[in-house]
Amino acid sequence: MNAFYVTLISFNAFCFLAILLSGIRKEQPHFIGLACINILLLSFNLLSLLLLNTTDLQRAILLSKYHLSCLIIGIPLYYYVFGKWSKFRFTRQATIASAIICLPLLAYNLLSSFSLRYGEAPVLVEYVTLFGNLANVLTGQSNAYSAILHVVSSVMGLFLIYCSIKLYRQQLTFVSLSLLLTMLLQVSFGYTGYILDSQQSTFVYFGGLPMTVMSIFTVLNIAYGYSRQSSKLIIEKKHRDELHELFEQLARLSNESGNEDFFIDSTRLLAGYCSADFALLGIIDKADATQITTKVAVKYQETISNFTYARSGTPCEDVLKTGACMYPENVDVLFPDDQMLSDENIKSYVGYPLTNENNQPIGLLVLLFKRTLPKSNNLGIVTDVFATRLSAELRKIQLEEELKATAYIDYLTKLPSRAKLLHVINNVYSKQRVNDTNSLLLLFDIDHFGEINSKFGYDVGDQVLKIIGKRLNSYTSHSVFIARNGGDEFAVLLSDIKESVDAVVKTHWTAIKAIVSSTYLIGSRKISVTCSMGAVLLPHKLDEHFDIIGSAELALTVSKKDGRGHYRFFDPQLMSKLSQNRNIELALIEALNKNKELSVHYQPKVNIDGKLVGAEALVRWTSKELGFVSPADFIPIAEETGIIYQLGDWVLRRVLYDMLSWREKGLVLAPVSINVTASQFDDESFAEVLLDAINSFDIDASLIEIELTESGLLIEKERAIAQLSILRGHGFTVSLDDFGTGYSSLSYLSALPLDVLKIDKSFVDGLDDVKDRELVKTIIAISKSMELSVIAEGTETKHQVETLYNMGCELFQGYYFSKPLPAAELCSWLPKT
Repeated sequence: MNAFYVTLISFNAFCFLAILLSGIRKEQPHFIGLACINILLLSFNLLSLLLLNTTDLQRAILLSKYHLSCLIIGIPLYYYVFGKWSKFRFTRQATIASAIICLPLLAYNLLSSFSLRYGEAPVLVEYVTLFGNLANVLTGQSNAYSAILHVVSSVMGLFLIYCSIKLYRQQLTFVSLSLLLTMLLQVSFGYTGYILDSQQSTFVYFGGLPMTVMSIFTVLNIAYGYSRQSSKLIIEKKHRDELHELFEQLARLSNESGNEDFFIDSTRLLAGYCSADFALLGIIDKADATQITTKVAVKYQETISNFTYARSGTPCEDVLKTGACMYPENVDVLFPDDQMLSDENIKSYVGYPLTNENNQPIGLLVLLFKRTLPKSNNLGIVTDVFATRLSAELRKIQLEEELKATAYIDYLTKLPSRAKLLHVINNVYSKQRVNDTNSLLLLFDIDHFGEINSKFGYDVGDQVLKIIGKRLNSYTSHSVFIARNGGDEFAVLLSDIKESVDAVVKTHWTAIKAIVSSTYLIGSRKISVTCSMGAVLLPHKLDEHFDIIGSAELALTVSKKDGRGHYRFFDPQLMSKLSQNRNIELALIEALNKNKELSVHYQPKVNIDGKLVGAEALVRWTSKELGFVSPADFIPIAEETGIIYQLGDWVLRRVLYDMLSWREKGLVLAPVSINVTASQFDDESFAEVLLDAINSFDIDASLIEIELTESGLLIEKERAIAQLSILRGHGFTVSLDDFGTGYSSLSYLSALPLDVLKIDKSFVDGLDDVKDRELVKTIIAISKSMELSVIAEGTETKHQVETLYNMGCELFQGYYFSKPLPAAELCSWLPKT
């Protein structure tokens, strides 16, 4: 007997924990209530064991009160648990009603001197149980309260039967049958309790067993649910792993395949994963939107020839109009006009649209099956992902085509761009080298176009280029290709020349001059321009490949040097100049990278007594391969190629290093001027770089003079003024070199923040000429009136120095006083501290 009750109590404790945890995790209140019932069952079974083992009547009466209280407390719980479980509409009301009935019974049972179950004169009787143990059973007279308890229990039983039926209707068959079995056991064991109280049986109190069985069944059901959930999770994980692998393969195809291969490989991959009999990637026909042309067609995992079909009467029409469509069965019946569905015995269909950047359909991705499709979310998800990825690839290709088209059209003139020009030249060059025919490239630009921008503004300059583009566009033909090469430079490509080359060039040059030289009416302005041109023959008689545009540009440059307004043919001898410039460029880059071969010399600036007042830093280059290279040769190349920025930075830091070295030797530093080219000065970060450099060497800004040419300042007046103002604000001095050789006016000069004017050497050399001498006097007078220092450069004779001094010039620079000196030799000119 003891083992029986201990087993029941253990089951109750186990069921309490299992059902409570499941109820909390799943947020199911009826499970939490059932767990509480198991606490009552545990208490009931424990009290049953104590009651049957006690020999003391008073203790037996007390235990009997507690024993009956467990049953009374359990009644409202039963209503709540199984009402909630079966989704009984009035669970709350039934629970409250039963609690109202049971609460007085519970109170009376606990507060009275006797147990309601056995009346006022109970007797403790010893008997032998069915387990062979001696036990004591409490017996007594029935009373009205016992009848009430039986009525309440009977009503509860009917309620539980009703709940069992509701559970069955909700397809919770296992729970319904468990509850029904519990009720049958409850009735059966209720009778055993009655005959035990009447001393007609050897049974023990089995009242807690039915609900314990119900709890065990519930735990088993929970375990089964967990097992089923676990199996489901395993299957889902397998599907996730398969999807992950599928999408990884799709990603690899995106990275590894070319455009066309990607579409084929992706469609085959999708068809293989979905076991589709057919997979189609179709695009709406641009010529006829009622037709769809397949880009990829796959049958039984193999690609087949593409084909075109009508949208009308097919499920594809629904996809393109309404979006994704899935017909898991009888699609051939639903769309009897779709010939392919009937011919191939297709039973199910999946289609997803392919869209452009505006989310408008441009095609579709279709899967066809000869079988009925099972219910599955994965098929739709996978097809959607592939359709999205394929749409993105189609959009990318379309964008690339649009960008390519945009790159081939010049935005301003609407003529073909340089990119298109290069493409056409390459095609013509390759074709004509094979066919042994000739073509001509004519490259022309507008003479002094920079002056139009400076004088009238860039908007006017752009309008001139637009008009030229419009005029040239009407000049194009099958054999005349015209493009904008950049800036104010235009190219004319003449293919398949069969006449005299000279005659062809003269004819087109005459036409081009007429087109370009016609007056331009822009607003109220009338603008006239001229042009210069370079020409090159393709293929050239040289066997080796050459830079065609570069050769034409070189011929154009020569025509400008010869006086502008005419054309010049490319001379093969000019190629050596081109090659020489390239060699200088490469050697200069190497010299800068290795910090070898380059040096800085300093030409003293002095007063009439020859006393040092400053020096100009001049870069010198003696190449191991090229020998001494004149700055006049490598500085322009450095500017054209952009190396000037690196070279300028090297010179600046070399000068600062030398000044630091002089200071460490105890010498008094003199201001050093550094030449800055137009392209350097046009860099917005120039001032910032210069300031960072002098700060890192701890050199005072007043010891550095920025020397610019007049033509350099004319490039961008506003930017020049802004940059110079910043530098002068930090203490730098600014000098204007070659004054008088450019195009600046006095009003322009007065707007610039300057400190020094330099008289160009060409005026110094021409002092014996009356006009030059008067011009020098004017320059000196201007500098005096503007409170600027004036220095004459290139002074080589005593006569020049004295003449200039008598005119009012007090500072000089030139070979009469000293040639440019290495840093070590300039030390002798610097006084000691």
